[in-house]
Amino acid sequence: MFTLSRIQFFLLLFVVQTGTVFVSFQHRLINIAGTTSWVVFIAAGLMHYVLLLLYEKFYKRFKPGRFVAGLYIAYWSFAIIAFLSYVNYTLSVWIFPNTPQIVTMAIIVGVSLYANTRRIEAVINLPSIILALFPIFIVFLFMAIPDLVWTWLFPVKLTEIKPLLRGLFMAQATFIGIEFYLFFRKYVIQKVKGMPLFIYQLTWFFFFFTILVFILLFFPVHAITFIPEPLLHILKAQKVTFVERLDLFFLFIWVIWSVIAITLYFFMCVQARRIYFNNENKFYTVLLHCLIIIVSSYFATKDRSDMLRQLIVYPHILFTILIPAVVILLNRGNKN
Repeated sequence: MFTLSRIQFFLLLFVVQTGTVFVSFQHRLINIAGTTSWVVFIAAGLMHYVLLLLYEKFYKRFKPGRFVAGLYIAYWSFAIIAFLSYVNYTLSVWIFPNTPQIVTMAIIVGVSLYANTRRIEAVINLPSIILALFPIFIVFLFMAIPDLVWTWLFPVKLTEIKPLLRGLFMAQATFIGIEFYLFFRKYVIQKVKGMPLFIYQLTWFFFFFTILVFILLFFPVHAITFIPEPLLHILKAQKVTFVERLDLFFLFIWVIWSVIAITLYFFMCVQARRIYFNNENKFYTVLLHCLIIIVSSYFATKDRSDMLRQLIVYPHILFTILIPAVVILLNRGNKN
C-alpha cells in the first residue's frame, strides 16, 4: 500500500500521457485535418476535461476484478511495445545508427527493471525529474518564434465533417494513459476536484496545443507529409552556442521522458498483478521485461512501429471509455 500527494499524482499522470506521444502525434493529425488541426485539438481538449471530470466523480465505483485487470495488463504491455519500438527506431535514426537496437532497448528496459524491483517509492518519485526538463523544452521551443509564419494557421475549413471527425479520433493519441487516473486516484491523500484538476487540464492542453501550433506555423501544411517528426526538425533548425545540435540535446531529454513513462507502464502491470492476483513474485517482473524486449525488437522498424502507433488508438477507446463505463455501471448496480 502506498499514498500519493497531489503533485505526485498529477506528475505521474502527465508523464504517462505525454511520454513518447508528444514528438509524433502532430504528423498524423495534421495530415488528416490540415490547418483545421488546432481547432480539432481544442475540441479534443474539451473532451479530455469532461473525461477527467467523469473519472473524478465515479472513480470510487471503478473496482475491476481479475478479468478486467488482466485485460488492462495486456493493454499496457501492448502500449509498452508500441512506445519502446518507436523510441528505439527513432534513436537508431537520429543518434545511434551503428548500435544494435537490442542494446539500446535492453538499457531502457533495464532502467525499468531496476526501478520496479526496488521499493515503490523509487518509481513514484521518478516523474519529479520532468519538473526540470519541462521548462527547458518549452524554452527551446519558443526559440523558434522568429521563424513562425502566423498566416499558416488559416484557412480553417469547418464545413467538411469527415476530416474533422478523423482528426478528432487521431487526437485521442494524446489521451493515452488517462485511464491511470482511475487506478491512482484512490491513493491520493489531498483534494483533487476543482481547481487542482483544472490546472492539470490547462497544463496538459498548453503542452500539446503549443507544440501543435508551433509546427503548423513553422511548416507549410503540405510539407508535413514528408516530415515524420516535425518537432525534431524545428529544434534542429535552431542555432545555439552551448550545443552544436539542439535536436540531439532535446532527443536525450525526450529519451529520459520516455524511459520514465515506460517504467510507469511497467509499474502498473506489476502492481495490477500484485493487487488483483495477489502475486508479488519478482520472477514475473523479470519475465515481463524480458518478453517485452524480445517482442519490441521485432517491431523496432519504421513500418512496424508506425503500424503499432496507429493501432493503439483503437484499444485506447475501449480501455479509456467503454470498459470503465461498464465496470462503473456494474458496481453501481451491485451497490443498489
